[in-house]
Amino acid sequence: MRASVRLPRRGPERPGFTLIELLVVIAIIAILIGLLLPAVQKIREAANRMKCSNNLKQIALGVHNYESTHGYMPPGFLGAYDTATPYGRDSNPTATYDDQHVGVFVYLLPYIEQDNLYRLLTAGVPADYLDPAKKYPGFWNYPSFFNNRGAQIPTLVCPSDQAKSAPWDAWFTTYRSSATGFTITIISWGDDTESPVFGRTNYIGIAGRSGLQGGPGSTADTYKGALYNRSKEPLGTMGDGTSNTFLFGEYETKGPPAAGWRNVSPAWMTAGMFPVAWGLDPKPQDWATPGKDRWYQLGSKHAGVVQFAMGDGSVRRVRYIGGAASVGLDNYNFAAGANDGRVQDMSQLGN
Repeated sequence: MRASVRLPRRGPERPGFTLIELLVVIAIIAILIGLLLPAVQKIREAANRMKCSNNLKQIALGVHNYESTHGYMPPGFLGAYDTATPYGRDSNPTATYDDQHVGVFVYLLPYIEQDNLYRLLTAGVPADYLDPAKKYPGFWNYPSFFNNRGAQIPTLVCPSDQAKSAPWDAWFTTYRSSATGFTITIISWGDDTESPVFGRTNYIGIAGRSGLQGGPGSTADTYKGALYNRSKEPLGTMGDGTSNTFLFGEYETKGPPAAGWRNVSPAWMTAGMFPVAWGLDPKPQDWATPGKDRWYQLGSKHAGVVQFAMGDGSVRRVRYIGGAASVGLDNYNFAAGANDGRVQDMSQLGN
């Protein structure tokens, strides 16, 4: 008897990739990825800019809701207290450190869905601690404030600024140095070894061209903003119109303003108001050189523009206009002032 063996049938042979073909395919894929990445980055930045714009809008709407409840906008800052005119001019905040040093965002917490944090902060302070007509010790004297300084509030951070917390946190105010001039001061607290580090923000109130210098009726205050030291301004007092007046602008994490300083970033708990007198220059990227980052100007992580919340709740993109005298700089100052009476051309600032 014969045994038969059935052999498997062979199909047609499949040729493999040669090394050259494989390298060509890899090169094509690399080129496609190289072309795709910039587009993805642009889409991501556009989304971040939109989210940042929405943050500013929520802040402006919070101001409107606060004003509807209290009859006036929240104070820009609880800084130096002038006993003769409690809502009067700013003065050197570093002289005594004996005022609250609380910024505008503390007032807005209940209006940007941070009610619980607001209750935690105010649980251990006098009932009228946030009254701009009252003088109390600095917030660091009250554990309910100081122990909650590290809270992170997404609405107050631009998603394009990836620095979650700067090594050195700061808050801002201005003070009068003469009848015709003024100085901006950064007060810094803490470093990267302190825990928790202050929760930071990328937004800050606009004090006008130079804040409040001369007190009520002073000609030095022609371009005074809507938010200043111990202010209590109703929205209706914006004589220039709410759609023509800055309320808040962007401030990004900055490099050191002087030798030996670390990066600075506004802390939401203490960020008050900021003057715009020094212009809006494109930021150089050299943070290693002191003074090169223009810490005394607003700025953003968005290419070519800085976003501002207006008094009517809208958000405008303002392009960099420089710091030298120009039509753009004039209109920038006009937009910062709430009652300067100047006719401004917003097309000189951007869209």
